[in-house]
Amino acid sequence: MMKSLHIKNFKNFKELTIDKLGRVNLIVGKNNAGKSSLLEAISIYISNGEENWLRTLLADRGEAIRDNDGNEAYAENVKRHYISLFSGWEENYNKDYEMVFGTNENEEIPVRISQVYIREGKDISSTQIEAYHENDIGVHVDRSSITSAGLLVSSGTQSYIIPYYKKRSYLNVFPEKCPFQHIPIYMIDRMANAKLFDNISLSPDEDYVLDALRIINPAINRIRFIDTNEGRSSERIAVVTIVGSDQRFRLSSMGDGINRVLTIILALLNCKNGVLLLDEFETGLHYSVQDQLWNIIFMLSEKLNVQVFVTTHSNDCLNSFAKMNKQGMGHLIRLAFNEEGNIVPTVFDNNEDLRFASYNSIEMR
Repeated sequence: MMKSLHIKNFKNFKELTIDKLGRVNLIVGKNNAGKSSLLEAISIYISNGEENWLRTLLADRGEAIRDNDGNEAYAENVKRHYISLFSGWEENYNKDYEMVFGTNENEEIPVRISQVYIREGKDISSTQIEAYHENDIGVHVDRSSITSAGLLVSSGTQSYIIPYYKKRSYLNVFPEKCPFQHIPIYMIDRMANAKLFDNISLSPDEDYVLDALRIINPAINRIRFIDTNEGRSSERIAVVTIVGSDQRFRLSSMGDGINRVLTIILALLNCKNGVLLLDEFETGLHYSVQDQLWNIIFMLSEKLNVQVFVTTHSNDCLNSFAKMNKQGMGHLIRLAFNEEGNIVPTVFDNNEDLRFASYNSIEMR
């Protein structure tokens, strides 16, 4: 479990350090204070800067990279997307202009991502590509030998290069630090839910799924994913049965709230000994059900050894979080701009302070 967090040069974080993290962390603050960006930064750290995950984050933000390589226009487009991750959106090849994702624990290795010039031979292979920063030019390599640009992703002594003009990098061998699930705002991915359900199907964990769904509809007694068999649009969908009826009902017909609950619980059950990242807890959820959902999240996070990070704009969510934080596992993290325009965190790490923040409705927007 991460005890702290350090982020540098990522999006609206020039430099951010959070010294205390809990098992369950609720993140609040004004719009554009970096709540969603904080979840993304954590995911980059855990994934070790994995290329496909970087592309997923970009796509979620409307910066999708299309697989159509081989020309200069494509490379410029890819470069623009990746540079949007850097604080200041600056094309800068200096080594000190790097994104850093890590913790303050001595044994943990940070992930570093920087913009680099690339030199490679005529025959493209992983052994013939080299990366250089601006201060290397003229010292270690001649500028005329530079052929392209890209990103250098490193973790400890290992590194790999993402050339802007290629569909995929040459080497990307870093394993994830631990399992994780990231749930963006409004995400209800039914195909993803089907795969997550398969991982826990016919296990005792199914009971936790039913317990969560019954928060919304107490009459649900079974759930399965079935193939719709609807031609090209065929997909696996969640169906449930209701007490006293043999009829199957599509879960999608019961509203966004219950489908959001399903996504949250399946994600939590699928990141044992890992991390759950949930953006905007309250999306689709009435305030009256939030106590019960927080109770399940606190219980499962401890039982499965999952560290949870959740964002919210809702005072109802904060009040519910404070109320259900009975064992003191929860920390409240408020992000706000200081006088210099930098984002700084305030951590409420005990029940007394957390309840004070809740009762006084600290600034959420």
